[in-house]
Amino acid sequence: MSSSDDLAAELIKQVHEQFDRTINIPDGLTEDEAVAYLVAEYKKETGVELDADDVRADVREQMQGRTTT
Repeated sequence: MSSSDDLAAELIKQVHEQFDRTINIPDGLTEDEAVAYLVAEYKKETGVELDADDVRADVREQMQGRTTT
């Protein structure tokens, strides 16, 4: 395998790891708490800080109108 093949394989592996990542939100959190929790957990796991507004849309969808998780 060439070095470009090795690089491509490594990039594919990293992409799959990022998209396969699941963070379970604890029960009983408000929307704001759930957003903060997800941002903090993702940063702890990846070193990348997500935008809270982007996360909030996903949290709202998952909460389906409930006041807590």
